[in-house]
Amino acid sequence: MPSAAPATHCWRPRFLLDRRRVLALAAIALSACATSMTFVVLSLDLQQVRDWSPLRTSAAFVPFALALIVSGRAAGHLIGRYGVRTVTAAGLAIGAAGLALLALTGTDAHIPYGYGLLPGLVLLPAGTAAAFAGAAVLTTEGVPQHQSGLAGGVLNTAMESGPTVLFAILLTLGSDASSLASTGVALAAVALLIHRTE
Repeated sequence: MPSAAPATHCWRPRFLLDRRRVLALAAIALSACATSMTFVVLSLDLQQVRDWSPLRTSAAFVPFALALIVSGRAAGHLIGRYGVRTVTAAGLAIGAAGLALLALTGTDAHIPYGYGLLPGLVLLPAGTAAAFAGAAVLTTEGVPQHQSGLAGGVLNTAMESGPTVLFAILLTLGSDASSLASTGVALAAVALLIHRTE
């Protein structure tokens, strides 16, 4: 009869008592929330307020996708050069700046796409992709081998809770601009906390 698994293989609340890990999970959830919120809010705004076609609306997000890909590919090199905390905090701050721009000008139909939407649609994904990569490292860094599955599961839970739970909460804060701005404030707050964490 096989022996029982050691107690150390079980989930323990203290796994989430590591401040860096909790902040990294918050960064992952907020980054996922910010990108999802931007897609939903701006897609509806462009089609319903500006009367753009679905094709034109999709084309508006091409720079978003390109920035996401480029930043994600560069994140590993940046982490190796500047450190994981620096890249994560900087990514969150850049993402927050992108959301602030979108909140200020992105939902104003009278401001042209080139300087009303485009800057935010580049800064947000560039920042959140780098932050997500850094936060993934912080979440799994120093985790014992027998808890690697737990770390991965917690990371995925944070990633899925962002576009669902956080999105639902932040979307109730008022107008679309208010929701985008509030998410940006949350990103900036977590960036500051990560930067100050040893």
